[in-house]
Amino acid sequence: MSETLTIGQLAKKVGLRTSALRYYESQGLLKPLERSDAGYRLYEPEAEQTLRFIQRAQRLGFSLEDIRKLLQNLQAGNLDDDTVLEVAQQRYFELERQMTQSLVLQHELGLFLQDLRDSQGKAQAWSSTLNQFLERVCANPLSQPDNDTFDWLLAQSGCTLNSPAGREILYPLQGQHTHIWQQDDSYHILIVSKDEKIGKALEDLADLEAECSVHAHHHNGPQFDTNDEGYLLIVRGKNAFIYVRLFLMLEEMGNHHSKV
Repeated sequence: MSETLTIGQLAKKVGLRTSALRYYESQGLLKPLERSDAGYRLYEPEAEQTLRFIQRAQRLGFSLEDIRKLLQNLQAGNLDDDTVLEVAQQRYFELERQMTQSLVLQHELGLFLQDLRDSQGKAQAWSSTLNQFLERVCANPLSQPDNDTFDWLLAQSGCTLNSPAGREILYPLQGQHTHIWQQDDSYHILIVSKDEKIGKALEDLADLEAECSVHAHHHNGPQFDTNDEGYLLIVRGKNAFIYVRLFLMLEEMGNHHSKV
């Protein structure tokens, strides 16, 4: 048998305190091979790889419950596709939700700078450096049209958006000037337009999704409204970010002459 490691030796190898190893043991993530005659924990060398796996998964934001599930299946040789997909997709979904908040702020910063430039008219032209910065802010690669990502987001909505009727509603919304901001637990999606066809499309979308949310109970249906600037969609719930990402991509899709 390979030489065993004390808890102090193992902790030093991975740069952790011994208390962390004891905590992982209490959570069912790490198990000593045996105890010495004096009662000290002894670990096999492979425990180092287990700890590095735990550290890496934690850096990616996986919960201890998810890590335990992955570890148990991995060590038993039963790590199937469904287990990996369930855990990984849940974490990826959460990252998408977090990223949306930054995308909204970046998107609105670009529109804010554009409005500043346009308010000056031709009387005072911006320098090439400032214009280049504005183009950089507006050239957000995370919101660029990508049909695979768009289809994936539609699928995650789990509702009428992913139906032929839903896609038909979304088509005229491409390329529309859109403002998005977060307020409390909701996102406000404002399409700056007086075109009644745009308003009708948004209202139809809200009606279809509201009907779906009643049956699915997995997110709140969007609320349609109007104001002096245009047509407003208010979305709430943990999956509200899906609408935000879709509308960011719809705006870019129209600019790139793509189709839903």
